[in-house]
Amino acid sequence: MLVGDQLLLLTHKRPITCALLSESHLMEDKNKNGEGEEEEECSIDSDILASILSNLPLLDLDSACHVSKSWNRAVFFSLRRLKSTPWLFVYKQRTFSPYTLAATAYDPKSEKWIELKTASPVEHVSAARSSHSTLLYALSPAKLSFSVDAFHLSWRHVAPPRVWRIDPVVAVVGRCLMVAGGVCEFEDDRLAVELLDVESGEEAWERCESMPRCLSGSASSTWLSVAVSAETMYVTEKRSGVACCFDPETKSWTELLDFSPGDCRLYSRVIGFVGNRLLMAGVTGDEDNPTGIELWEVASTESPMKLKFESIGSMPTACLEKLRGIDSDWPLTSIVFNAVGDMVYMNNAAETGEIVAAEMEGGKLCKWRTLRYADARGHAGERLIVACSNVSFSDLKRAFRDDLRFSVMV
Repeated sequence: MLVGDQLLLLTHKRPITCALLSESHLMEDKNKNGEGEEEEECSIDSDILASILSNLPLLDLDSACHVSKSWNRAVFFSLRRLKSTPWLFVYKQRTFSPYTLAATAYDPKSEKWIELKTASPVEHVSAARSSHSTLLYALSPAKLSFSVDAFHLSWRHVAPPRVWRIDPVVAVVGRCLMVAGGVCEFEDDRLAVELLDVESGEEAWERCESMPRCLSGSASSTWLSVAVSAETMYVTEKRSGVACCFDPETKSWTELLDFSPGDCRLYSRVIGFVGNRLLMAGVTGDEDNPTGIELWEVASTESPMKLKFESIGSMPTACLEKLRGIDSDWPLTSIVFNAVGDMVYMNNAAETGEIVAAEMEGGKLCKWRTLRYADARGHAGERLIVACSNVSFSDLKRAFRDDLRFSVMV
């Protein structure tokens, strides 16, 4: 019985798999020789096995499911201890027809890059983009296509909004798909907002209260950062910090907010949710000489214009330099902020440099690191799209059924 050895290997993910699978082969040989299921069951205590399996990456759990019946049960018991894993996704889309998407994912639990191999689901969708970390969408005069599942294998195509738009804010808030701003010059209302109930089965866009007038010079996804929870959406100007909140129930905007910490001057900021906590990352200094990236949790107070900013971390200097890229003489105009689960990912909006990751523990960001992936940059004829999703074991099994293949990159 290898229980002691197994426990010593809890902090080494790959050795666990090797040791456990070696044990499984012995059990299978004994079963083939007629020694029965009873010996398999007593080889390792089921609770201990489930505890060990809960430390494995999802792809290793899938392999463990097929060892034996008892291992299959242990895997599903281990899922009670296993949280969804916040994977980072890097998509490369051709800028000419067919607009195929190639995907690579980073699993923070295994600390491995994984190539995702499947037929592209969006060969006829141009200019895919990401919004509030988990949404991929593409807007054309003919249709609006979007995907919110973990691996973005399933895309829904609906009629385009009634107002012609080029660069709108797009978000899924609760059961509503929302588009705001980004309106063409010849339209009457440059701040128009439309909603579509994605669960009703109908494709009727509804006009709502327009965006606040103070956003008239920046009402597009280029100049605004978006954060979405299950019940509300925040948008803020990246430069000024002027912000507002949209409530899909009342279909209206709140009073103006100010996302400017009093003790720190920022020239650019982005926002996102980690669970139900609203986070903001701000770049200090100026475009040609950024001095740092600070992060806060944003909490409301009795006065809407006086929000509470609690510092939760500062990006290490070494990470900031790698985020800027090898040629750090280029200005850092803005950063891309993706947050889901307990992970935060940031990268240069100019598609240069490395992706920076950090984990949320005890209300603070820690375990800062850069994700080295030589092919993470976009190349000529390609667009780079970065998103993230909470990936569960059921998401993984569904992806296998949809013929998605995984290849761990060395």
